[in-house]
Amino acid sequence: MTAGFQNKLGKWARCSASALIIASMLPGSAFAASCEADSASLEDQIAAFKEAVEDLQENVEKDFKSATSKSYTEDYFDDLDSKNKKAKTSTDLVNETMDFKGYLEGWSSYDNQQKSLPPVVTVTMSNAEEMAQAAMDDENTKLDLADLRCSQSTEDSALEAYLDQADDDLVEDFDVAKKGICTVVHVLANLQDKREKLNDIRENGYPIFFKHAKDKKTFGGYSRTIQFKTDLRMYPVYPDKEMGVDGEDQEILLGQIEGINLSYNTWFKFSDDDWDPLNLYQYLIDDTEKDDYICAPWFYITGSVKVAFCAQVESHSSDKITLKLKTNFHYKGDTKTVYIGSTTIDAPFGLLADISDMKEKKMQDLQSKIVDRISGLFGVFDDVKKKADDWQKTCS
Repeated sequence: MTAGFQNKLGKWARCSASALIIASMLPGSAFAASCEADSASLEDQIAAFKEAVEDLQENVEKDFKSATSKSYTEDYFDDLDSKNKKAKTSTDLVNETMDFKGYLEGWSSYDNQQKSLPPVVTVTMSNAEEMAQAAMDDENTKLDLADLRCSQSTEDSALEAYLDQADDDLVEDFDVAKKGICTVVHVLANLQDKREKLNDIRENGYPIFFKHAKDKKTFGGYSRTIQFKTDLRMYPVYPDKEMGVDGEDQEILLGQIEGINLSYNTWFKFSDDDWDPLNLYQYLIDDTEKDDYICAPWFYITGSVKVAFCAQVESHSSDKITLKLKTNFHYKGDTKTVYIGSTTIDAPFGLLADISDMKEKKMQDLQSKIVDRISGLFGVFDDVKKKADDWQKTCS
């Protein structure tokens, strides 16, 4: 091989090697730039998601305040925050409700009453998803709350991979946003739970007690045995012309026992006559306890015997009420009274007031607004997942 040929061959080899080096460097640079761009785009999308969730939470609280009151809203969300102050992720979020199972059946015999409050049960994130999904379905959103993965400990594979290598501040931003939207899911679930309980009690009410009293009295020289029995229940009050309740929104009770309506199904028996029913509707609980009994108008159970059912609220709170009951019988120009006496009953009157509120249009509109607001976040969250997919394709 001549020296000239060797020089040409060496020059060609050096040029080829340089070309290979340059060619190998160019794709890597483009790859790094593209990966960096997709990573920055995903970071921006997570920031947009966090901002959207903050707006969601602020607007939901405003909606709540408009439908209820400032103090009720503050107490409601303070209580929810208190229950979740130790929650690290959305999967840890909880709320509470009462389990009415076994508490809604009326009694087949008298001299019975509620002996305890329904048990308080924990609403887990998966429980909340299920109830909130029912509310979403009622609004025909066609959206699946499971896509938010509130009750899942991991995200979609691409987003999970990104978060695994992201810096702590960015991961915290995402976790805060995720907890925020999932907290709102709990709020929607809570409204749905009350609405479902409303449906459970709207026909037969929430039984309070079934009591019986019997006594022998003398009317104008005639001795007669008189009896009455009373089935007391809490009923949500729906518009009813006969009851004097119009179709406009009624006053929201806001968890307060004042204004709860108790309905009596009362039976009277005079001497050997048959039991005579009287379905009596009456407001029993007022802002203050009455000094005396509140009595219904006289009602004839026979051509010559009339009765008046009377009740007095001695005390009340969110979980119990003390009542005194009596019935006046009038016969042959004489009036006699049969007493049941003072009775204290445990019942979740505060929760029942909230449940009763769910029949009002303003509370149903509140639930619909929250459904709409959650639905509006799906697009923002989907964009986060799409950006994560782009990042994974470029950077892996």
